Amino acid sequence: MRSQFLTLLCILTFLSCAWGLADAVVSYFQTSAVSETPYVAGQRKKSDTDKEPKKYFEDRSSGDVPLPPDQVQVRLLSIAQFAYSLLTLIGAILMFRLRRIGFWVYIAGIVTGFVLTVSLAGFGALNTSFGVFFSLIFAGLYWTNIKEMS
Repeated sequence: MRSQFLTLLCILTFLSCAWGLADAVVSYFQTSAVSETPYVAGQRKKSDTDKEPKKYFEDRSSGDVPLPPDQVQVRLLSIAQFAYSLLTLIGAILMFRLRRIGFWVYIAGIVTGFVLTVSLAGFGALNTSFGVFFSLIFAGLYWTNIKEMS
């Protein structure tokens, strides 16, 4: 019997992977639109409001690394994201079925996502994609439930 915690982790992974797969497919087939999307930085007026703390939406931008304008690089990164999302999804499905091999497939997906992203776009691309970071956290959480899997 699967615990509620493992069920919740798997469902969250299903949702994340579905979003990643959809994003990868859109980026692959609409590469020109994605590469032409301009990076818009937040603009602030210089006044006494500069002493105020930043608002929530201003802190969320990763201002150093916009999307790459090169269509070839966007297409390659979408392939990397597709492979990463697909492997982690397969791993989550297997873990949902209480198969221990799913954990190792999930780890292989994380490694694939990290290696492909860094090899194709360098370490700067990791700033725009938090998927690998959260996957590492989830891998640790899955590890705590590995005794349930056969």
